[in-house]
Parts: sequence; structure tokens; C-alpha cells
Amino acid sequence: MRHARFVMLLAVLFGCARTEATSPQSKALRNAPVSAEPEFGAPASLALDRAQLRAAGAAPALLQKLDSSVYRYFRALSVEYSSRVCTEFRDLRWRLPVAAVHGDAHVAQFVVTPTTFGIEDYDQAGFGPAVVDLVRFASSLHLACREVKWACQSEHAIAAFFRDYRGALAAPPVRVQPALVDRVRRRVASSRAAWLPWVDSLSQPLPSAVEQAVRRRWVGFAAQQQLISADRPVEFYDLVRVGSLQLGVGSALETKYLFRIRGASDTPTDDVILEARSTRAPRLYTGIWSPHHGGSLHTLYLMFLLGPRLPELFGTAVLNDDAGAPEFWLQSWEPGYAELSTSDIESQADLEDLATDAARQLAGHFWTRFPEPLRPIQRFGQLQAFDATEKRARVLAKTLADETFASWQQFRQAR
Repeated sequence: MRHARFVMLLAVLFGCARTEATSPQSKALRNAPVSAEPEFGAPASLALDRAQLRAAGAAPALLQKLDSSVYRYFRALSVEYSSRVCTEFRDLRWRLPVAAVHGDAHVAQFVVTPTTFGIEDYDQAGFGPAVVDLVRFASSLHLACREVKWACQSEHAIAAFFRDYRGALAAPPVRVQPALVDRVRRRVASSRAAWLPWVDSLSQPLPSAVEQAVRRRWVGFAAQQQLISADRPVEFYDLVRVGSLQLGVGSALETKYLFRIRGASDTPTDDVILEARSTRAPRLYTGIWSPHHGGSLHTLYLMFLLGPRLPELFGTAVLNDDAGAPEFWLQSWEPGYAELSTSDIESQADLEDLATDAARQLAGHFWTRFPEPLRPIQRFGQLQAFDATEKRARVLAKTLADETFASWQQFRQAR
């Protein structure tokens, strides 16, 4: 029965992702024969426009981040990358089986907690061909090598990534903790007393009217949470502090909130930190399909399908009064949580360890998350798709990495 429900869920997600688009172009495509060629248009540009970013609300700090590092610039291009991959492989699209894909898999998505490690951050995840993740992660290895100070051989790391990805499709993978995980854990505060002040420093003041609206909405959210988790008193959700969160590069223009709530007692070190992130409307022809219904819940589904861990989830909520206000999904933060930076990668062995672990995670879910009757069929299809795309994916990853570097240099000059 559990497998039957899961198959039904996949059918609903895949079906709506394919048919829900309403533009005249998409209606024509939906009614066209299978052999019709979609109008993909010109390949997406990797050139960011400084004036357009400012008009979209980019703060000076974000522009400085983009200027400072080609890797940070690369992080702002997830949609453009998936679109380019979709366009490049359109001739094979009917031979590339749909799967849950991360959508923005790269080295700096590697997260370390006191008990887990692996790629996280699923706000770009959806359903599409696995080659999207292959190209994006391989390009990140090329660009990470441009950032480090030691003699870096990106092709060796990419060879390990592709080898272990295919190996993880052929046999159940065994993940091995990369050596750098312990180093990262040592540099990050794990005691709540040391960690909470750092979290507070990330919380930026909200305009008064926005904060009042968020606080009003929070009352309803807290009541909803008590229905979901009746073992917690309503006081658990008492709001200590709320502010805006402006971390990230690819997600820097999204609205994000950081909540500090009372938790189990009045003792400050018992306070709980929640991050609220808004969802994006699905885009056509990016290589990744997302449902046009269900809002933030599809992010939580994909987190379950792809993630090495499931942080404590606090559901979804609308947090302001504007017409058409976005829905947010909320998850807890935990002491000792740390996202990798390229400065954490100290050797070729570190880079290849990360590549190997990413490959095993991205391919390994085919062994564990699919219902048993579908697993061998899905993995066989993925193996065929991998073999059909591997050589071109490697070339495209290098091409896009080089184009990203050139676009970044132009971006820095056009101040």
C-alpha cells in the first residue's frame, strides 16, 4: 500500500509538471505530436547584468560578492545552467528518464552538521533528466579549481565524479565520510550558547509594517503547528525575534525570514531557530519541471527524496498580507550546521572526496527512495541515459565553466 501511494504521488507530480503550463506556446506543445520539436529559443546567457540586478533589489553586498569570486558568480546561474543543459540535450530528451534532480548541485552545497554530511539546499529541485546535475556539479569542480591556491586538477575530480555516479547506479553505494568533514566541524560552534549569538547577527531588521504583518500571521501558524505537533505547548512557538535573512548568492534575491522562538522553556539556550524561504513559480524549458500546484510542499517532498538527512520541518505558511503573497516553507537550524566554502578544500584528495560523495548521494537515492517494483527499471533507464550523455556532459561542463569565467570577467569590468 505504501508503494502504491508513492507511485500515485509520482504520477500526479510528473503529470501536472508536464501539462499545467498555460502560455499559447505551451498549449501548442501539449497538443503537438511526440515528435514535434519544442521552441527552446536562444541558449540562455551566462552574462549577468549589474543594472538589472540592482533593479531587482540586489544589495551592494551581493554585487560585491559577485565581483569577488567567479565561484560566487557561478552560484547565481543555476536556472541558466539547467536551461543550457536542456537545450543542449533536446535531441535526446525522449530517451532521458525523468527523475528527482537537485537542480543546483555544486561543491558549495555540501553541508556538514554534527552528525551528517552531504549536498543540501533543494529550492531548485524538481523532476527532469539527471544530466542537469551531472553538468552543474562537474562545472563546479572546474570553477572550484580556479579559486584554490594549490595545484588543482579538475579533470581528475570530474573523472572520479562520473565514475562513482555510474557505479552508484550499478550497485548500492557506500558513502565514506570525506576527511574535511571533521575539519569543518572543528571550526563551527556547536554549543547553543556560542551559536545563538552568531545566528542573531544574521537577522536583519524588517520594516515596521512588514514585521507587524509577519507577527500577525505567526499567531495563526503557531495554532496550526500545535494541531500538527500536539505534544508541544503553544508557548513553544512564542516569537522571540524575527528578521530578514540575506545569506546566499543564488537565493539572495528571494525573501527569507529568520525566526527565533521560545522552544521548550524560558531558558534562552533552549530557543529554536527557524528559517522561512519562499517558493518560486515553475519556469518552462529549464530542464527541470516543478508542479504548478502544491506550493512549498513539493520542496519538502524533494528534500525527502534526495537528502542525506531530514531536518525538522515546520510546514508551510503565508507570512504577510499582500495579495498574491508567496508561501514559505520552514525548517529548523541546528548548532554546528556549516556550508562548505572553497577555502575548506585544501587538497586534490579533498576535492576528489567531495566529488565521490556527491556522486554516490545523487545516484544512490535510486536504490532507496523508489518503490521496489520500479527500482530496477528506473536504474536501468538511468544507466542507459548516463552512457548516452556522459561524453557530451563532460564537454559541456567545461564549456559552461569557461563561459562563466569569461562572463564574470566582463561583469567585473562593467561597474
